[in-house]
Amino acid sequence: MVHINERALIMKIKSDFVTNSSSASFVIGLHDITASQLKKIHDHFLVAGDQAWQLYESVDYIHGSTNIDNFDMWNYLESIGVDMDKVIFQRG
Repeated sequence: MVHINERALIMKIKSDFVTNSSSASFVIGLHDITASQLKKIHDHFLVAGDQAWQLYESVDYIHGSTNIDNFDMWNYLESIGVDMDKVIFQRG
């Protein structure tokens, strides 16, 4: 005979989307960065590897986002000389 502890069978089940990853995004006006900084932002994947962020560029802005915030884009932007007072950065 096998004895089953009923308390051991109780599980919490989450039926919607579950994640332990974080997300982050940034927006920078193109008029607030140099052409060299813009190229380095586009080329950040050379440093970030498989942790690279998704980038979108419009006429006036560059926007980056990630669902898994492993690559420290804030420090990277600082390291290439971006004026961080001009960056809108969100972590979610």
